[in-house]
Amino acid sequence: MQIIYNTNDPITYDSVCALGNFDGLHKGHQEIIGRLKILAGDTKKTGIITFQPPPVSILNRDGIFFLTTKEEKESLLNISNIDFIFYFKFDKKFSEQTPEEFVNLLYKMVRPYTVIVGENFHFGRNRQGTAKTLKNIAQGKFFVEIIPGIKDHGGMLSSTRIRELLLLGHIPGANRILGRKYSMTGKVIKGKGKGSKIGFPTINLSVDREKLLPLDGVYEVELNINNTDYRGAMFLSHNTLEVHILNFSDNLYKQEITLKLICRLRAIKKFPDDESLKKAIAEDIKKITSEKH
Repeated sequence: MQIIYNTNDPITYDSVCALGNFDGLHKGHQEIIGRLKILAGDTKKTGIITFQPPPVSILNRDGIFFLTTKEEKESLLNISNIDFIFYFKFDKKFSEQTPEEFVNLLYKMVRPYTVIVGENFHFGRNRQGTAKTLKNIAQGKFFVEIIPGIKDHGGMLSSTRIRELLLLGHIPGANRILGRKYSMTGKVIKGKGKGSKIGFPTINLSVDREKLLPLDGVYEVELNINNTDYRGAMFLSHNTLEVHILNFSDNLYKQEITLKLICRLRAIKKFPDDESLKKAIAEDIKKITSEKH
């Protein structure tokens, strides 16, 4: 997969592309990618046209947390066998373009054959442009196909809905919409060592500061370390993330570890003494090893 930053490259010419932010690459996005491949067939290149940094990073002063980091998104797209990702450089000036100016720039820089968007796609100054606007302006330049939104259990598949579910601790619901387990990758850093003192050693993870963390609590997680799968209990409190890995004792300091969330076991509690904490962790582990939870 080729990564292209805001410059002309012949690989994009006459290609079939999907245009959007694609945070999470959930089942709705996967539907678009599936359609992309059907339209491209065996003759045309497939690409994702998106923005770096993500527009919300520039336009939302309060900031936002992402379901997928840039690296995670690129990895998932690479697995999907997309030929290229084209990044437009997004800044304040870029955000002030009219819909017509953006479409002209897209045609000049990418020269696609067909562009696919979801029906809720917006673009241009103050989000004036819609999917239908894109189709109208693009006439004579490239074809546009609009993919209708997909419903799941009565609600629309969307990155916003996944964020809401994660922030409520509803992991199975978020995973269902994602089409995979929500994951977080971080580097193992030094902790206080309290877990080891009470018989449950933990690793401390530092994750990307813009990565969305779920509701504070204790979670069942999956990890793959050196091609071996492990279960673990993740303790998340005020952005401090610790994991006790079951049946594992090697030193992982400074290594990069990916966690996949299974479910939330309970809220974080304060315990009067170490003995009470030990009993609670033992109960968490019992739940993880039980097939009925």
